[in-house]
Amino acid sequence: MGLEPKNKLRINLNKYLLHSSVFAIFTEAFFYRFIIDFKLFYFILFINFILLFKYKKVTLNSFLITFFTFLFIHSCIIYLWIGIPPNFMLSQVLGIAVSCTYFYNVLKLFTKEEIYDLFAKYSLFVAIIGFPGYFLGVNLNVNTDPRFSSFLKEPAHYAIVVLPACYYFLKTKQYLFFFIIFLSLVLTESSIAYIGCALMFILPNINLTRVKYAIGVIPFVLAIFYWVYSNNEKVKMRFDDTYNSLKVLETGKFDEGTNISTYALLSNFYIAKENFIEHPFGSGIGSHYYMYHNRYKKVMRTPKYLYRLELDDINSKDAASLFIRFFSEFGIIGLLATAFIIYLVIQCFQDKSLIVEQSIGIYILLKLFRDGHYFPPELFFFLIIFYFSYTKSFLFKNEGNLSYSRKRFF
Repeated sequence: MGLEPKNKLRINLNKYLLHSSVFAIFTEAFFYRFIIDFKLFYFILFINFILLFKYKKVTLNSFLITFFTFLFIHSCIIYLWIGIPPNFMLSQVLGIAVSCTYFYNVLKLFTKEEIYDLFAKYSLFVAIIGFPGYFLGVNLNVNTDPRFSSFLKEPAHYAIVVLPACYYFLKTKQYLFFFIIFLSLVLTESSIAYIGCALMFILPNINLTRVKYAIGVIPFVLAIFYWVYSNNEKVKMRFDDTYNSLKVLETGKFDEGTNISTYALLSNFYIAKENFIEHPFGSGIGSHYYMYHNRYKKVMRTPKYLYRLELDDINSKDAASLFIRFFSEFGIIGLLATAFIIYLVIQCFQDKSLIVEQSIGIYILLKLFRDGHYFPPELFFFLIIFYFSYTKSFLFKNEGNLSYSRKRFF
């Protein structure tokens, strides 16, 4: 006997929602600009929301409601106090609420294994189709960068999206698939990719004994470094150059020779620091860009060549780093939230069964270091899985059941 039409429709709808939602996280480069950006990601969310409202039930749990409420109230109070136009806040809160609500309601229809297996397969497919274009010198995306990025927006964004799948394949011993994605990460020639690859091997091997050992050898390392610094002119020169570059965080006066990447990170850190000094609880979500241009940029000395390239405010919209943006927009609360997030990530590496959580933990650390956008397509896909899967894993552990392959995700 075949399935009843109603059941068949439900199965096909679920399959469509899962595949389209996973595909959506790879669509950052698919957009058309006419006054504003019309993104394929937004179109997918719009269509799928209609389907969810018609055939499913759109809900929110208490944690998400509390989260949205905090963002709104905190920002309203701070914006009124400082005098920031509300549009900066509303666009961010709305974007976060829509993206977060969408992924919560779609992902709860499936098991963690269903979701992540499909994500890993899509990542592998994205990597594979990127190789012919890379070796033939044909760009599959909107940029002219010759480095590997498949059809994603840029090499760094490609790396940060597929790295969790690379780790997942490594830990599930699917070594061929791991090698394919790992090779693509090497070909991105991106510092964020290399840092992520290093974290894949370092984080699983960190334990309390090794941390104690590392702390114990710090004095010896410092003593050796001081001796080398005192007796090697090249090392001394490089260290002094780095130190002088960091001094800009105090003065805001950049040298003409400052490279673009360094300027992007340090200029936003300087703005965040100045903002924190004046507003210890931050200036509210979405406000970093406003504070950058309207309060603090005028006291910085920007390299003249960046004005010629029209890059004098590079990364001012996202603060170049999620940590810097938290620091600027939420102040002390942002610092505490960052510390708690890092604690959760480190904790999940203490349990070898939490492979999915660990892979997403690497993504979160990279996101904190670089890229401060609040709702790129993949962010809440990963965060929803990480938070609810992480908490549920420990619940099952207490019940003596670490396997939840037959249970729904939420």
